[in-house]
Order: sequence, then C-alpha cells, then structure tokens
Amino acid sequence: MIFPSEAKFVHRTFQQTLGWVIVCLLSLVCFAGLTDSATAADLDLPKAMQGVGIEQKLGIAVPEHLAFTNAQGQSTSLSKLLQSGKPVLLTLNYSNCPGMCVAQLNGLVQGLNRMPSPQLGKDFLMVSISIDPSESSQKAKATQAKYSQDLFDQHDPSGWEFWVGTSESIRQLTEAVGFQYTYDAKHKQFNHPSAAIFLSPGGKVTRYVFEIGFVPETLKMAFIEAGQGTIGTPLDMIALWCVHYDPDENKYTASARKLMSLGGGAFVLLVLLVTVPYWLIRSAAADAKDNLIQTSTVDSTENQS
Repeated sequence: MIFPSEAKFVHRTFQQTLGWVIVCLLSLVCFAGLTDSATAADLDLPKAMQGVGIEQKLGIAVPEHLAFTNAQGQSTSLSKLLQSGKPVLLTLNYSNCPGMCVAQLNGLVQGLNRMPSPQLGKDFLMVSISIDPSESSQKAKATQAKYSQDLFDQHDPSGWEFWVGTSESIRQLTEAVGFQYTYDAKHKQFNHPSAAIFLSPGGKVTRYVFEIGFVPETLKMAFIEAGQGTIGTPLDMIALWCVHYDPDENKYTASARKLMSLGGGAFVLLVLLVTVPYWLIRSAAADAKDNLIQTSTVDSTENQS
C-alpha cells in the first residue's frame, strides 16, 4: 500500500529527473549548434594568436646559404657560423618587441650566467636573428650591446651575434625551422612564439626549448646534446645518455629504462671486479699445487731408480 506522502515524493522525484534529462538534451542540442555556427573568436584561439606557433622539425638541416647582415653591417650566413665546428643556439626575435623577446633574452642571459660550463664562445655560439625585415644593423648592434654587457666573465660576449635580413631570407629560415608568426599592422608588431633552437655543428636542429626563464641544467644538456660529443666531459655524456627531453615538462628528465640498464651494467662490472681476482688466485693456487705434485712424483721416481 502506497501512502499519499510517498506518492507525492515519487512524483516530485520523477519530475526533477525528467527536468534534468530535458536540460541535458537541450545543452547537447545547443552545443551541436555552436560547433556548426560559432565563430573562431568563440571557440578557437584569439585572433592575434592564430597562425602563431612552433612546428618542431628535429633533424632537419637549416638553410645555411641564406644571406643576413651582422651588427657590424657585414654580410654573413649560418654556414660561416657553423664553420667553427661548434653547436649553435638560434633565437628568432626583433629589437622593437614590446615584451616576449625582452623576457626571453633576459631569461637567456640569466640562465647562461648560472651555467659555468659549457662556455659561450669557447664551446658554443649563439645567434639572434630579427624577424623584422625593416630592422637595421645599427639597431641590432645596440640590442647586442644591451644583452652582451650583462653576461658574466665565463662567457665571451663576441660569441653571441645579432643579425638582420631581408623578408625572403627571414621567411625561408623561419619556415625551415617551423617558426610560425604573424604581423599586426594595426599595432605595428609581430605576434610570435618563443623558442631556443639548438643546432649541431653540422647544421641540424637537435632540440627546441620553450622557456622564458631558462634553467641552466636544461641549457647545459641541450648544448651537450647539440654538440654530439664535441663538448662536455665524459661524465656529461653519461648524464645525457641517462636522460631524455620531456616536451610536456620542458626539461630533461631521468630515463628509468636507461638508468636500469646502467645499474645492471654497473652490477655486472662490480661482480666481475670482485670475482675475477678470486678465480685468478684460485687458478694460480691450483697450478702451483699441480706443479708441486708433479715435482714430488718426479723426485720419487728418481729415488726409486
């Protein structure tokens, strides 16, 4: 038997459930309509950021032949820079940038100053190329002086060059390394990403590091990786072998598999170091015992004769 109060409760619960079902169905219908008719401003990236980003192209060879102009007004190219046989850190900026470039280059200086080795000029080189084709070499020279003076003594400021170029050279280079940017004519500024692009001595892209405040340990590992054995100590190479770059964390992290392999190899080596001397001593003792027995046998035979 169902009492009136229970019947009212069941009826009220049914109404509430039915109401939620209707709300959910309406929400799904509205969402489906939005996906068909909403503008990019509603659901996608802000208009200023459309077409801006990095397409990582690890392993590609940069176009070394492209002509640029250095801060002294002289014609140059990446091929001339790579002739040193050193890895190169490439950044793409422009001197009149209102924020992103300033933050990146300041962060780079701070990261380098906290990194005692490898050393700029001695072990690696750097080049910052303007994405603004209207920028002059005089402007690049002023920008170079601004950041170079803040480097600590372990780094050679002359190892960091600032270049400008034509729109065609800039376009070919940025497309080659996957650096995507746009120009805001209204505000007369570029919308662009921030990335440190590491090149091997052979001119191949080895790593993209997306940072504003650069961690010295990350910089060091990226330079050693780009150097491909030409810089760093044997311990640095072992450390590099034991880590991998995590793009989500934007840093080098320990590889569990490689650490286990290294630990297994170290254990086998330790066992060999401990057991080999034992077996050598035991073998020598056995040989001495056999020689003694043979000598005794020969002596006994001679006495009997």
